Amino acid sequence: MLKMFPEHAMKHIHVASTKTNLTNIKPEDIQPNAIDLRLDKVFSIKQEDFIISNEEKKHRGTEELQPDQEGYFVLQPGSYEIVMENIIHVGDYEAGWVITRSTLNRNGCYITSGLYDSGYHGVMAGVLHVTTGTAKIKKGTRIGQYLCFDAQMVKLYNGDYGLGKEHDKKYGG
Repeated sequence: MLKMFPEHAMKHIHVASTKTNLTNIKPEDIQPNAIDLRLDKVFSIKQEDFIISNEEKKHRGTEELQPDQEGYFVLQPGSYEIVMENIIHVGDYEAGWVITRSTLNRNGCYITSGLYDSGYHGVMAGVLHVTTGTAKIKKGTRIGQYLCFDAQMVKLYNGDYGLGKEHDKKYGG
């Protein structure tokens, strides 16, 4: 027999059965299967060495970009760290990730995002890759979507990011 809602299925965070909370949701952000995320901040990634091992983590560093007088971030081809307007608190036994809205994809821009683990509470960030030509994206524009799904877990998130941690303080979380 086919299950209507299979175990570990994607779910909408705007329904009562989810434990995940997301701030700053406007009515037009609620899509059939996900919640749209709006661009808040953009950072250029510095051309410094990135070092990572089991013992060490040294980030390249970033520099915050400011929108032009009309509120647009003017981005040349490259990769940019982005921060959304939303703060998320991922519920127990749930996880998720950010995907790109299709309009950006069709125009040579896409977002990559790490997994949002059960228990993560903080800013939503990722990397925006601009592959072809200049991209002018206005602050507050819907650029990504958060997908939530049921997930088995062995513990709650306790990593380097999240509210109260140095990384999120930098980004306004």
